[in-house]
Amino acid sequence: MMTEPMADTIISLKDVRRDFGPVAAVDGVSFDIARGEFFSMLGPSGCGKTTLLRMLAGLDQPTAGSILLDGQPMAGVPANLRPTNMVFQSYAIFPHLNVVENVSYGLKRLKLARAEEKARVDQALALVKLEGYEQRGAHQLSGGQRQRVALARALVCRPKVLLLDEPLGALDKKLREEMQVELRSLQRSVGITFVFVTHDQEEALTLSDRIAVMARGKVLQIDTATGLYERPYCREVAEFIGTMNLFAGRVTKIGHEISVDAGSIGTLRAPASEARISVGDAVHVAVRPEKLSVLTGKARTGTNVVTGKLVASTYLGDRSRYLVQVPGVPAPVSVSLQHDGQHAAGVALPGSKINLAWPASAGIVLTA
Repeated sequence: MMTEPMADTIISLKDVRRDFGPVAAVDGVSFDIARGEFFSMLGPSGCGKTTLLRMLAGLDQPTAGSILLDGQPMAGVPANLRPTNMVFQSYAIFPHLNVVENVSYGLKRLKLARAEEKARVDQALALVKLEGYEQRGAHQLSGGQRQRVALARALVCRPKVLLLDEPLGALDKKLREEMQVELRSLQRSVGITFVFVTHDQEEALTLSDRIAVMARGKVLQIDTATGLYERPYCREVAEFIGTMNLFAGRVTKIGHEISVDAGSIGTLRAPASEARISVGDAVHVAVRPEKLSVLTGKARTGTNVVTGKLVASTYLGDRSRYLVQVPGVPAPVSVSLQHDGQHAAGVALPGSKINLAWPASAGIVLTA
């Protein structure tokens, strides 16, 4: 997938490929990352995101293609001479060194004056909120504190690009959420380009300026969090980002709206799509759970109305989630309703017959 060149590009990948025997772990990837951007690579295990990050770091070399960092080709440039630093999921801090010794370790090769080295370490520890922990050993730190030490050690050398390989994956849910907020705040304060690898879609949506969704070594779509959620290019992205309901059918009419014959469900309507779609094409009409509403009473008139039977309901505090089996649709339709005092009577009873509706503007037509 190609993207338009950026005005202030710090990373440029052009047709990058990495083969392991007959398997292409990264398959012809091309995109640019802007200076100061928080850029995430998101995808399931084995999609090629970590291999791509390792090639940026110089820990692995591409089979084909080119990588430029700040305009300079990186072919043959070893990891220690690249303007990058890397933070791993396992933290990789030295267990026999205290916090100051861990953070200052990378500065030794720069041969700075003692005062300059101390100033840099103090600044890095202040950035990650570890003032007062200077003399603590690694075994005296919590998981979150160890991750902060790893971040400080990476930042202290002032790299142009910080590479992060699922750095929050080993933390528990509450601490991970806290660290997400701190990591984003840290990136904004230092202004360094962050390239972040994760399989956690919520984490990517929370942190990133832009996200590259990957699968099978390829980039499926690069967009903002809003763009990926509201305007996915394909079914794979639509299903990977959040929950998506899919109604299969064939296009019968194309105008300012697209009409789709969905078989026993009837005709569905959605906005015109940027994708190349012709009358007769097999497509899916995709709708997010929160876009659906429950019709009260026995009404079954209007645009995009389907009828099904409630099979499960879950109370989630601020909202309830319902699964509705609609004849002709393989998977139960997911509905998310906010608790606003407007629930239809009997909705929470399994076995209830339910009419669901959504406006044409809420649908997305995806080629099948």
